[in-house]
Amino acid sequence: MSCSPAYVVGYGMIDGLGNNPIDCFEKMIDDKDYSIDVNFMGEHKIHRGISVNDSLIKLPDKFTPKITANMTRAQQLAIHATDQALQMSCLPLSKNVAVIVSSVSNDVEFLDGNFQKLKENKRVNPFKMVNRIPDIISTQICNHYGFMGASFALYASCATGMYSIDYAMRIVNEYDYVIVGGADAGVFEIAMKYFAAIGALGNINTPFDDKREGFVMGEGAGVLIFQSEKKAKEFNSTKYAKLYPVGTASDAFDLTSPANDGRGAKIAITKAIENVNIHDNMPVYIDAISAHATSTPIGDPIEYKVITDYFGPTPIYSPKSKIGHTLAASGILETIYAIKSMENKIIPHCQNLKTCSFDNYNCLVRKPTKFNDNQYKLMTLNNSFGFGGKCASQVIECIS
Repeated sequence: MSCSPAYVVGYGMIDGLGNNPIDCFEKMIDDKDYSIDVNFMGEHKIHRGISVNDSLIKLPDKFTPKITANMTRAQQLAIHATDQALQMSCLPLSKNVAVIVSSVSNDVEFLDGNFQKLKENKRVNPFKMVNRIPDIISTQICNHYGFMGASFALYASCATGMYSIDYAMRIVNEYDYVIVGGADAGVFEIAMKYFAAIGALGNINTPFDDKREGFVMGEGAGVLIFQSEKKAKEFNSTKYAKLYPVGTASDAFDLTSPANDGRGAKIAITKAIENVNIHDNMPVYIDAISAHATSTPIGDPIEYKVITDYFGPTPIYSPKSKIGHTLAASGILETIYAIKSMENKIIPHCQNLKTCSFDNYNCLVRKPTKFNDNQYKLMTLNNSFGFGGKCASQVIECIS
């Protein structure tokens, strides 16, 4: 099932930096560290996270405290971002809308707070039980807004967000618009101890730095509204970005570690660039690269080499250095940050980067930098990789 480029006509977000795109981007390019100490890790050496301040979550009036008491925080973050995206799009509500909002940790978040009750045969509210299902986030959105198109969730480990984008683009021609998003609120005990147990977490985000030790767990939700070119014209929608078809691949190497030669990433990036060539029939100039860059000892240098072998000295930045790893939300949030970056003509930096012995091209962005004004249009390559060697890359073009 092939697809054409899709247009972003609205977006919404919330993460550890703020609860809207403007505030989030302003903090993305400052020099502050937004991680905090968490109080549930006991004597564990990992004790930092980047959580969302619950007071910043804004939900439609229907979602009363009685209802939200039975929802996960991931669900609430997703609905916040969805409502914001719809308001930005100015689109009328339609039954002919599909919803794909995915989550990696929604069900585990439920278990974190209710496992002991279940084990002791104590009652847990049935609505809370049902809300643990990851794809129920899409159901909540459909029920509230009256959307009657396809509704489901995808799962592709830490690449879930971009794989959700990929599928949404494949069905966008069937609908007036498609809502696609990712949401996770991973700063809780089971999630953090799980990732700590496999050596993935650290207490400071330092992508590409020689002293990197793992990612800091983040939280957030991002939602994009897609329309086909035909529907965007029909609804007279404002187009904020053009997304070219996603390039995907697998390493076929290991359960968690990326292939040493970056084979899957190379294939995904090559496909992403070819997808631009197919639809634009012109040379592709990538102005910046939003790296997956999770601050892990193994993954970062492999990604760096793949990028520089392909693009040479092109600016590379890491959104996770500021917001942490937001799991299913990461691919969506990083798409929004790429759009805001190009809109503002500022390339964000790699927070906490001090020394990188393998930065042979000196292309890791150490402080916010202006884009090259000589380009008549700006393009960012966004990478999103996941356990099991899942690789996805996409070219995002800013429409100003």
